[in-house]
Amino acid sequence: MAGRFCVLCGREEVKLIDRLCTSCYIKTREIIKTPKEIEVITCKVCGSRKFKGRWVQFRNDLESEIEEEVLSSISLDKHVEEYHSEPAGIRSDRSGTKYVVVKVTGSIEGEKFDVEREIPIKIESVLCPSCVKRRGKYYEVIVQLRSKSGSISLDEKQFFESFFSNEDISNLSDVMILKEGIDYYFMNRAIAKRLVSKFTSEVKVETRESYQRERIKRGKREAKLVISLRL
Repeated sequence: MAGRFCVLCGREEVKLIDRLCTSCYIKTREIIKTPKEIEVITCKVCGSRKFKGRWVQFRNDLESEIEEEVLSSISLDKHVEEYHSEPAGIRSDRSGTKYVVVKVTGSIEGEKFDVEREIPIKIESVLCPSCVKRRGKYYEVIVQLRSKSGSISLDEKQFFESFFSNEDISNLSDVMILKEGIDYYFMNRAIAKRLVSKFTSEVKVETRESYQRERIKRGKREAKLVISLRL
């Protein structure tokens, strides 16, 4: 180490990193990198969030989701030997801007560091595609629940709906109770057909498929699928 010194503080015969002693390296380099901003786009109707191009439901509350996202996006200087990161809450300034606060502790060459960062959160509330379709009563499939007795009883209705998953329920754009039975309007054909398949695999029922509102769009024939289930 003779003749070698820290170009910033002048200390000699110490471990150097890029011509800086460890202490000066920690003080002057960006050893912890965090996002400059967290953008959060949520649906103001169903509460889902757009994440990596897809609309998803929260696993936890919004604040916890944001904290997890920040912690997972932290990047470290290559000389960091060990570290620990943890959320330190979300605060708001006088203008109403929210910040997620994170603390990171660790060490480089045995010298400890303690960093606290505040990352601004940009929150935007919009309508997700599913809620836009739901508001417009968009549908691809009608599942018609009918009974050989002529009318659907409450028990038959509840029995059929017991097969609905959360995804099935969220995919409904409308439910119409008619004299002859109940019509369930689904926005996604694959989800509706999967529900019907699950139901008919366990229940003996007459099934019939037909189409309505056929049209030609961009050279392709389109139509609404109608699946009739008669108990």
